[in-house]
Amino acid sequence: AIITSALLSPLLQVGASDILHRDLSIDVCGEVDAELKIPGLLGLPISFGIIKECLCISTLPQYVTGNILFLGAIALFGKNAVIAELTNMVHDCSSSKQCQYPPHYVASCKSGSPCFFTCTDGYSAYPTGDYPTQCVCNYPYTECNGKCGIFKGCPSTYLTKRDDPKKCYEGFTACKVPGYSENSWECVDVQNDLESCGGCSYDLSTSSGRDCSAIPGVSDVSCIKGQCVVHKCMTGYDTDDKHSQCVYSEDKGTELLAAQYGLEH
Repeated sequence: AIITSALLSPLLQVGASDILHRDLSIDVCGEVDAELKIPGLLGLPISFGIIKECLCISTLPQYVTGNILFLGAIALFGKNAVIAELTNMVHDCSSSKQCQYPPHYVASCKSGSPCFFTCTDGYSAYPTGDYPTQCVCNYPYTECNGKCGIFKGCPSTYLTKRDDPKKCYEGFTACKVPGYSENSWECVDVQNDLESCGGCSYDLSTSSGRDCSAIPGVSDVSCIKGQCVVHKCMTGYDTDDKHSQCVYSEDKGTELLAAQYGLEH
């Protein structure tokens, strides 16, 4: 007769349930070298062979599904029972360790380093070697919405008709991202942002800000309290009285031409 998982002890069944609902950023890993035995009818154990693997509890569901060794055990006792027994083996092995992982991790238990992991989404494990501690976004890549890569812009999200287009932290404004769809946006500090000073240069409704870097003739400029402040202009230009723009000077026209052709003295 086929022995079903209903014959398992309640304790074993609870253990399997716990596996499926734990926090995946904390794991337990270890180098297992033991015989897989599952208690059957009347408590008599059935052996399914020797397990010699570096295992993490988080990867056990995939491990048992893709391993032909466990087909018979799963058929007799069910997948949860097999996972529960392997969980006990991981906890009981001499190298068992509790592992804490950073975002973007993939647990990759290896001999000598049970808590080893690799990184996804373009991130790299740091430091390199057998004992990384974090996933980092290395230069020249940048982070954008949980991804590491090379981006022309970084929209914070994509709006729907039900979304409030101003879901930004206090002090930031939702501004349209040029070059993306009409509904793409990012949160900008318009009091200090050089390209969206005083408001969005590419607003979701109307353009209310100013791109300080696009001021004609400007050489050195800042955005201070939502206002473009010009510190220096190119040759042939002077700052206006409010230091908000560069004004072409007719008197310096010859200097400008000389500078353009490298003839200035």
